[in-house]
Amino acid sequence: MKSRSFISLLVWGLLAVFLMQTCFKDATKPSEILHGFRAENFAASSGDGRVYVLENDLLRTEWRAVGAGCTKIELKQFKGENGEEFLTISESVQAQPPAPGETPGPQHHLQRDALRLFEPEGRLGVDLDSSEWTVEEIAGDDGASELLFTLSTDSGVELFKRVRLSSMSDLEGPAVEQYLVDVEVGASSTAEVQSSLVGDLSLRLATGGGMIPEPDSFYPNPYAGAARLEYDQVEELEVHNPSGSLPMRRDQAARWNGQFGFVVEGSKYFLSILRPVEAPFSGAQAEVLFDTISFNEGVLLGFSEEERQALTAVAAADAELRNESGRRPSAQELSDRSGVPAGQTMGWLQTWYQRNQQLRAKSWNRTSVAGVFDLHIGAAGSSGDSERFQWYLGPKDSKILERPGFRPMNTVVEQVDFGGNFFYKMFFTGAIAPFILWLIDLFHSLTGNWGIAIIMMTILVRIVLFPINRSSQVKMAAYQAKMAKVKPQLDQVNKKFAKDPQKRQEATMAIYRQHKLSPPIGGCLPIFLQFPVFIGLFAALRSSVVLREQPFMGWIQDLSRPDALIPFDGPIASFFPLSAVTSLNLLPIIMVVLWVAHQKSMPKPTDPQQAQMHKMMTIMPVLFGVMLYNYAAGLSLYMITSSGLGIFEQKFIKKRWPVPGAPTPLKA
Repeated sequence: MKSRSFISLLVWGLLAVFLMQTCFKDATKPSEILHGFRAENFAASSGDGRVYVLENDLLRTEWRAVGAGCTKIELKQFKGENGEEFLTISESVQAQPPAPGETPGPQHHLQRDALRLFEPEGRLGVDLDSSEWTVEEIAGDDGASELLFTLSTDSGVELFKRVRLSSMSDLEGPAVEQYLVDVEVGASSTAEVQSSLVGDLSLRLATGGGMIPEPDSFYPNPYAGAARLEYDQVEELEVHNPSGSLPMRRDQAARWNGQFGFVVEGSKYFLSILRPVEAPFSGAQAEVLFDTISFNEGVLLGFSEEERQALTAVAAADAELRNESGRRPSAQELSDRSGVPAGQTMGWLQTWYQRNQQLRAKSWNRTSVAGVFDLHIGAAGSSGDSERFQWYLGPKDSKILERPGFRPMNTVVEQVDFGGNFFYKMFFTGAIAPFILWLIDLFHSLTGNWGIAIIMMTILVRIVLFPINRSSQVKMAAYQAKMAKVKPQLDQVNKKFAKDPQKRQEATMAIYRQHKLSPPIGGCLPIFLQFPVFIGLFAALRSSVVLREQPFMGWIQDLSRPDALIPFDGPIASFFPLSAVTSLNLLPIIMVVLWVAHQKSMPKPTDPQQAQMHKMMTIMPVLFGVMLYNYAAGLSLYMITSSGLGIFEQKFIKKRWPVPGAPTPLKA
């Protein structure tokens, strides 16, 4: 087997393992035996429903009095998905209460709001995130907007949560510091404070689990993480990816001990990061939450609009009638309430329950992470204690996170997106991916089109690698010329020792030593040099917000997603891999055709073993085309350009500039 063929197969194998590891991550298992479950209070007040709005030039947030939490987060510099003025990146996760008469268990949870404050031990005698707080709206002289939440408990402890958005602007537009929200949590003691509470009170401040995921199987999101500190530096980012199934403890799906510089809840493009200002968190824990949105979409998946209306109407009628009468309704009762013919109602109801049962066990896809901190509760009448936090709500933009005021939060991109995989570390993706983004951004500043920028970056990579590639071709041609000279001797050895493999091997190696034959190591260098570029571009495209919704040309309107020439209503089949095909993507098909054409344009080996290897190498692009079918159009554009340039090199450059020493093809 030629070393070049072997190395090529090795690279394809590494790429396969990389893609499998990236696409099918296992959920993080709990790090220790967990205990201390406290049921949540589902009989708490739902409040008056009033919405409190805090906003500045970049952020718009909505709050409620119950739990003093944030129910909605919008970014003003990004347009919404369905024509909305602003992009919603986080929205409260709906409650999952127990059935009437059922005792609340670990699988049940209240509505989860962002910036959730809770006290897990129950020492205060009240659930902070389900109590109704007093709200005061404050406008500062500097244009800052502020909300002050206060809560008095029967235990004699008064708590407050202060949230402040700055409203600074400069001559060039909104200041990115407005993505930072100032948060302060404090406690004071009244004359009636219980003596058992004097001391340190352990509290949790959580992201809430409301980050809206992007539909991308190559990027498991949303996720929760905690940045572990070593000597005041971020050493590692502990990450929890929910698998969709209910873990042993929903409320403590993962728990980490130690000092943590911040906790983060992230999606593909956006982050919610909580960072303590004075002292690090003394621990962190993540919970998983029921994803009602994806559950509902899954139940209705594959049905036409008319069928969806019938299914939801019958399901809603069934729920209403059961609550009213306490019994299972008849087909006619369902028909009268839903408007669906009586002969169809039971069929639709059975379909609803079957889908419900199948998907409910796989819909625990949201996750929230909480940082642990202490507040000192003094004796009666003593002054209060407080802790300050910074809350980042914004995009994964290195230009923002690298600014001094945002560090060490900038390590999220480095640790999760460019360094969270063995292959990323092995191929220096942490350095290569940012450089590729910088290079694409440079070309974009010249052309104004991100697709053209990717093409120009690809051409530059091929130009840089051409001298190395040319050198390896010369060395390989010289090696093949030597092999052609000794081939008659090798054929004689194979014939003479056909029945004795050991002597055949010894004689073959003796000929190799006599003529100083060894495959040139440098012949495989271009393959290895292109592989880190591929991995770096893969990592850069899958999480870079600068390419989000950026068009190329024609039907390609978002380089960060599949090109979707013809979108379908849903998957074309219910089984893998066709269950992932929701559109006709043209670029991956072109990519595979050019990959195969590039393979066929290369010289055909004459040795049977090498010919078999060549056939295997031709099949590999087809397999990877299937694996990358739903990946970003920008990566397909890179591979199409690279393969096209490779074919051009084989067909034109080598004809006009032949490789010295290459054997002349025999004429028939």
